[in-house]
Amino acid sequence: MTEDRYLRAYDTDTHEHVTYDLETYNPIEKAPEGGWTHEDRDALQRAASTRFYMTFARTKSGKVWKIERPPFNAKSIPLNDPRTPPHGSKQRLRYEELESLGSCSKVEDGELGELKQAVRDLKDSQPGEVTIEVLPAPGADDPDRPAMLIKRAAEEVEAEHAPAHAERAHALLSASSAHRWINCTPAPYLEAQHPDTSSDAAAEGTAAHELAEHKLRQHLDLPTTRPVSEWDSEEMDDYTDQYADHVMAELTRAREMDKAAFLAIEERLDFSHIVPEGFGTGDALIVSDDTLTVIDLKYGKGVTVSAHENPQMRLYALGALATYGAIYDVQTVRTVIFQPRLANISVEEIAVDDLLAWAENVVRPAAEKAAAGEGELRAGEWCRFCRHAAQCPERAREMFAPVPTSAKHVPAAPDPDTLTDDQIATIVAHSGELKKWLTKVESFALAQASEGRAYPGLKLVEGRSVRKYTDEAEVARVVEEAGEDPHKPREVLGITAMTKLLGKKRFEELLGDYVHKPEGKPTLVPESDKRPALELATPENVFQPIEKGA
Repeated sequence: MTEDRYLRAYDTDTHEHVTYDLETYNPIEKAPEGGWTHEDRDALQRAASTRFYMTFARTKSGKVWKIERPPFNAKSIPLNDPRTPPHGSKQRLRYEELESLGSCSKVEDGELGELKQAVRDLKDSQPGEVTIEVLPAPGADDPDRPAMLIKRAAEEVEAEHAPAHAERAHALLSASSAHRWINCTPAPYLEAQHPDTSSDAAAEGTAAHELAEHKLRQHLDLPTTRPVSEWDSEEMDDYTDQYADHVMAELTRAREMDKAAFLAIEERLDFSHIVPEGFGTGDALIVSDDTLTVIDLKYGKGVTVSAHENPQMRLYALGALATYGAIYDVQTVRTVIFQPRLANISVEEIAVDDLLAWAENVVRPAAEKAAAGEGELRAGEWCRFCRHAAQCPERAREMFAPVPTSAKHVPAAPDPDTLTDDQIATIVAHSGELKKWLTKVESFALAQASEGRAYPGLKLVEGRSVRKYTDEAEVARVVEEAGEDPHKPREVLGITAMTKLLGKKRFEELLGDYVHKPEGKPTLVPESDKRPALELATPENVFQPIEKGA
């Protein structure tokens, strides 16, 4: 009997963690006498895909591991096992190592559930810390089983009240916020002081990712069920189709160079060898012997996201290399951001050596400081979504830097005619971010004041309001009785509302000929903006000089 007889692992079918009894392993597909090779991959994939219960593997050494669903690659099969894998951090098993593929019995929920409830009751009845000593049952057919089950139940009850350390670390130094903690290492601990609120945009993005995963699984003939969401729309269906088509096109491109190239969907990527307990999930990975492609779906439409020097994408690539780098001779990493609602496809190609150098020279020292809450505050574009931005003194200094001040260092509003061209250019270039930051500060201060906080020179008052009808139906009745029409004339829906009503495709079919886009009003933007500069009419470019003697 060993400590790892009982395995707690994630079940991708039920989307929950399940306890398995590894001693119940039942071999279903046994290796031939000469053993399996990469030539058996297709047959093993079909067997594992159709026999949903065949999710475990036993090695020739007798070790049992939980495996991941196909696709398998040319040299190995993936693991979905939280224990230390056979190849260190490489969650793979080579075909030649396998003795068989098969199944393991789940520990019945009722059996384990009763034990867990008994442990909870014991803890509730005893003040202070409770120590549970578990001994084998003498005379039983399997004397170790009760002890192991009770131990498992106690561990799971303990885990109910304590958040996993890995989850805390991931929240602190996540890949999505890497651009922030790499540039401003104190940010993660400062942000942790503020609640992490969800939004409709985030919920819509989650729904889009789930639908996109479903469509990719369909392309690969993997078991899947279309997710149901309140965000379902023809628009989302169209955009996720575009994403799935793009990923499959990338896979086709990779297979033109390497027939064994394969696609992995929603794969856990562990980059904890660089960032303390750092991990994330890759939307789509395409692995071949020469090139590793990491594709990320961005469903937002507020900000265009670039793959160029994108820390989140590079960290995902490092996690993918940690898994596949020892098996495949990867020389180049491609990171792809697919942002369909902004028609944005951004790609970065980077040599593996350059990526590893960036990880060691830039990420590792920043991650060490960020994990310890050390370093100096630095303001920049990475402050945009920082939850501490409203209180950050460095952000305030950056925002007020271009704004003229009086002798008492109070923001002033001088006549624009008195400002230099450089001053005006700086103010206009920063005005968008300044307005957003001011709004964020005002919202924060209002929330704090509503909870009783007092700010010098400020007070909380009742804001202005507008008059409203108490009963619109009764108002309409009274006005009609008076001989007047209380209703507005019917108006044609706007383009956005009409598109939502008809759907994008039907809108174009029915109304495409009736829509035009007038020229936009001139606006001043930084030179880095991708839009071409307007060519203004001037006497020099409108009139031709009159030649003498003409």
